Amino acid sequence: MVATQSKTRAALNEEAKARKKSRKKERVTEGPYSYDKAVAEAEERGFKVIEDEAAWNAQVPVLPSWRKLRIFGRDPIRLNDIMSGHHRPDAPSEEEKAATSAKKSETMIDLDLGQRHWHEASAINAALLILDPDGLVETAPLPDGLGGDLQMQVKVSENSLYAGCQAKSGTGGGDTRVDLHVDKKDGEAGGCYEGHILLGVIFTIADRDAALEEMKTFDAVPEVVVEEIFLYRSAADLPCTSLRPYPRKDKNDKYGDNRYVVGFDDEARLCRMREMFINFVQERTMWQSEQLWFAMEPGTPNTCVTEKHASEVLNIKALADLVGFQSLRAPKRQNETVDVVWSLYERDIRISVKTASINNGGFQFELGRHPHHVHCDLVFAFYKDEDGNRTGVSVISATDVYAEREVQVERKTFSWSKTNNEEVLCNMVSFSEPDAKETLVAMVMCLMTPDVECD
Repeated sequence: MVATQSKTRAALNEEAKARKKSRKKERVTEGPYSYDKAVAEAEERGFKVIEDEAAWNAQVPVLPSWRKLRIFGRDPIRLNDIMSGHHRPDAPSEEEKAATSAKKSETMIDLDLGQRHWHEASAINAALLILDPDGLVETAPLPDGLGGDLQMQVKVSENSLYAGCQAKSGTGGGDTRVDLHVDKKDGEAGGCYEGHILLGVIFTIADRDAALEEMKTFDAVPEVVVEEIFLYRSAADLPCTSLRPYPRKDKNDKYGDNRYVVGFDDEARLCRMREMFINFVQERTMWQSEQLWFAMEPGTPNTCVTEKHASEVLNIKALADLVGFQSLRAPKRQNETVDVVWSLYERDIRISVKTASINNGGFQFELGRHPHHVHCDLVFAFYKDEDGNRTGVSVISATDVYAEREVQVERKTFSWSKTNNEEVLCNMVSFSEPDAKETLVAMVMCLMTPDVECD
């Protein structure tokens, strides 16, 4: 990966300001917006408004500039986006949409923004150095896709339970608004982050080239520079519907002591937030580590796990039941190829977990995206019965699974049967066998030491 960003953040901000200014038009009405004034402004800019004052009034108590107008042939558009020129009167054509998507994809690849979970790991690490400089809280990452990103425990506590923490991060935007992608409802009953501490971090990357170079090392977490920290006992405690903060201009804004801005807020506020952090961890200590990893239903730490992640969780649980939960850990960087790390004979085995599905008498699993697959050692393909119970696992070399294919297909899969990749079936362990663990260990050690001849 090569970083192509050559402009400074200040230069990019100035360009963004110039583009925004060029799209704006002078108002044709004066004073606070009413429905009639909003319609007049939209029509002056070429929008075809569907007359529906009742829909406008139904959006109270939202500020008029943030209310939406109904537009012919379009989804409702916020007045503020009409006034700023963020939306144009005519809808983009399919060709324009495709061109925009292609340009966005190219930019994401060039700037390494396609997979941003390393941003989150770096932001968490940097924020904890500020919040807990004395290392009073023990933290460990959780597998990808769960309600929390971290499990936390005050080290001096006699309590064997843990608190869960959901982290959200965003790169600093100068004087622009940053969306940390978390809503107040996420922390409420039944929400995705119910029962978890909320940690929000806004940061900048001082040296992107150095960060991407460091990413070539497994579990390395590049350094970033923290600009702001948000800390709440729960997302339900947010003072607004979502965490999309503007730059802090008043130390007593609605976020108060739940927000710390480096270089703006004083040391006293930071001290209060540090005390708050310890208190939140102590108050939220209620889960066993296994619950944070594996419990998935209402009343557990993981209320909104997707079907894909739930399948991965069940695979990891089956592995934990066989080899022991304490021998497993989650990687620091989520959403990459390695899902779990197994400590075996003082060696870390980096594993990607997959679920085998039946395919024309054989088996397969989808490959999808697999960033940083060079860090992966083995792929564990789990078999399941009609009730979804894991019945066995095949151990496959990661280089065989993630090798580049000569023929590129739209939907990539890895398949095996008695006539195709039959060695996968040979390296299969049934969980019903009394010596299943010993068999699995032997297979893993054989594949991890290719110079040794295996039985």
